[in-house]
Amino acid sequence: MPPEPNAPPPAATRHPRHVHFLGICGYAVSGAAILAQEMGDRVTGSDDHAYPPVSDIVTAAGIQWENGHDPRNLDRWGVPDLVVVGNQVRPLNEEWLEAKRRGLPLSSEVEFFVSLTGSRLRLSVCGTHGKTTTSALLIHMLARCGMDPGFRLGSTSLDVGGSARLGSGPFVFEGDEYTTAPWDPRPKFLHMRPRAACVTRLEWDHPDVYPSPEAYRMPFVQLAETMPADGLLVLCGDDPDALALRAHAACPVAVYGEGEGADWRVTRQDDDGSVQRFRVDCRERAIPEVALTFPGRHNALNATAALALATFAGAPIEACVAACADFRGPARRFEILGTAGGVTVVDDYAHHPTEVWAAINAARARYGGARIIAVHTPHTYSRTLTLLEDYRRSFEEADVVVLGPIEAARERGQAATVSSADVAARIEGREVHLVGSSDEGVDLVLGLARPGDVVLVLSLGGFDKIARRIHAALSETGRG
Repeated sequence: MPPEPNAPPPAATRHPRHVHFLGICGYAVSGAAILAQEMGDRVTGSDDHAYPPVSDIVTAAGIQWENGHDPRNLDRWGVPDLVVVGNQVRPLNEEWLEAKRRGLPLSSEVEFFVSLTGSRLRLSVCGTHGKTTTSALLIHMLARCGMDPGFRLGSTSLDVGGSARLGSGPFVFEGDEYTTAPWDPRPKFLHMRPRAACVTRLEWDHPDVYPSPEAYRMPFVQLAETMPADGLLVLCGDDPDALALRAHAACPVAVYGEGEGADWRVTRQDDDGSVQRFRVDCRERAIPEVALTFPGRHNALNATAALALATFAGAPIEACVAACADFRGPARRFEILGTAGGVTVVDDYAHHPTEVWAAINAARARYGGARIIAVHTPHTYSRTLTLLEDYRRSFEEADVVVLGPIEAARERGQAATVSSADVAARIEGREVHLVGSSDEGVDLVLGLARPGDVVLVLSLGGFDKIARRIHAALSETGRG
């Protein structure tokens, strides 16, 4: 797919300039802004309702930015040479419309990243679930092998630091399927033009953009059809919809999963409370037993996808397997904050009903018979309403469920079409509590928790950092 006419030139031909970023406090956009600054560009930006930690990261980098979109920002620090627009910027955003009206050069965030990679090997991790964890582990593997990877993540890597890095070796993209920019409804991963990519799972999501499961599936079909002939498409064989992409692939396909037909077959899993161990039987090479810091069957599969992509990039399998044993992961992906007063607190990004189910089951695999208190805030009215019935299964392995208000996010200001009470009505056989705020949630959990419990927070937005607040409160009250 050719770049847009206004896309920035390749890194090798770039000259320092003034680049202005709209939506600068998104993880990916902030990463692009910091990379531009590191390459000598003068960087400014704006956002709307921005909050820590990314707002603090942008400020600490010395970048001038405004927490409010306004056409005047285009003159505040001088007229920019290029305006990079994040996908969280809505079509009626006045600052973006003014940039368009003036005819200023425009680029989406993902096209800006692609322009920096030149002819380097690009690897994309795509799919409904597990993208960030799989991408972060792939990056960690390549870094461990001394390959100096560049990357673009939707979170902060706790292993190599930051949400983006230029590097000099293979470039790893987290292949987001949400829209690219106000003028481009295509998913970002279709701009990445990877030589190798994986699809972890296909399950309908983002109903505000994709009105049906088939509409959601079609961009993935296009990805498979446009892969280069000398590339590789890695597909999860345990997910029928992901596996069905094999029929559309324009390149060789490698299948991973637990099924007998997998090229990379995961077998014999167990968890000793600190790592899970499993075998991967591969038709092409012998693989040592894997010890992975992250629990859960889905994370064993994520690690296997990362192994397949890393070896395609030329990384030695032994070093890649060794990297699994000390993988810290991306921020807020089953991030264990610690134990205070005998209560273990885990912070997780899960916001889709299936991700909630997987995270709770991973906690059950890691912590056995411990009482699990799951704290969840559903994300967006459109997703919650469309996937409401899926919540009947999400909390099967939890003992207590605490639901906060729906995080409206990009649907802020729209009429509420569904509530967390509707989610609660679909949870059977569990103790369920509704709270109206994070403060109320902290107080409730502190009253509920007892030694031996696991508090698992599941929320895209973090519910006002409730996991860290609960952990801190448990320590401050002398229970730590």
